[in-house]
Amino acid sequence: MPTAHQIAALARLHGMQLTERITLHADALVDALARQLELVAWDREQLVGQLQQRVTQLLDERPRVREGPPVRVIERRSQPLEAIEAVWSWLRHGRPVRLQLEPDACTAAAELLEDMVSLFPEGVLEVDDGIVAPDEALADGGVDTPGRRIAVIDSDADRELAAYVLARTGLRRNGVDPRAVKIAYAVGDLELLQRHMRRLWVGVRVGPADDPDSFMGPVLPQACEAFLEAHAQWKGHDAVETWCPGGRLHRAGDSHCYIAPALFGTQWPAPELPCDGPMVVVVACDDDAQLREAAEAARKLDGQVVQIGGRPGLVRHVDRHVRGALLVERLPPGMPEPRPV
Repeated sequence: MPTAHQIAALARLHGMQLTERITLHADALVDALARQLELVAWDREQLVGQLQQRVTQLLDERPRVREGPPVRVIERRSQPLEAIEAVWSWLRHGRPVRLQLEPDACTAAAELLEDMVSLFPEGVLEVDDGIVAPDEALADGGVDTPGRRIAVIDSDADRELAAYVLARTGLRRNGVDPRAVKIAYAVGDLELLQRHMRRLWVGVRVGPADDPDSFMGPVLPQACEAFLEAHAQWKGHDAVETWCPGGRLHRAGDSHCYIAPALFGTQWPAPELPCDGPMVVVVACDDDAQLREAAEAARKLDGQVVQIGGRPGLVRHVDRHVRGALLVERLPPGMPEPRPV
């Protein structure tokens, strides 16, 4: 087995081949995401584009070489293609890597990396067809499931912009993306926000993955069952108002499982109920202190915070601050265009 410095040098040497392979096989990656995960067109293209951007940034870094045991990286069904970046990051640190797949995970990452196994000495990069029994000789190298991601909206935030951001971040990937925003904490009048969000929740196009105008696609039956169970708990709670009911959709001649997204409103503090599938809960807060408290609670659970509009510094250490005007040309297909409500 080569040394850590030798593995890291080989990973640096072949880094451009990785980026070129992703570019050359972009169509194959997109097709696999459609065929195996049934993701809609705009979501597939976004995933591949984000992968290209992250890998390019990774190759510009100069990570420290770290001696250690071989690492196991898992390609997860709910986080497609993320294993590619994780595998190459560990190789650049000088660690041998074994890639494994969760059941029903997209095989595109494994197929792309399998073609690069021969660039390294035997045992440096290995690709398995699935997840084998735990091996104490392998260190855990991800891909890790992210913590809960929330949104905070202050009283000065543009309500229309907030509605579109919550629709895109809360409903993307049919609501099963672990980084989807499920809970949004808002200060100020919520009537206008509710009207904008209800129009979007009713108007988004739910359809087949091969329809370029679909905003949301089909889900697995077990994901639909989890959504319906969570939906019933929110809808039946005394402190929760149903702004837009969700449920299973049936399309004539189509055996796939589709879901109409749900939207709920409640007062601070929000009840502790599960959020599964395409649903968003808006929590009405009394003041900015409660926004900061919600953000701090999310960070303690390794979550992320998205601030929509408002002044910089309202909440410390936000992961993303969405400001400015709503750009119609950047809206995904299948989402209604803005209009007065």
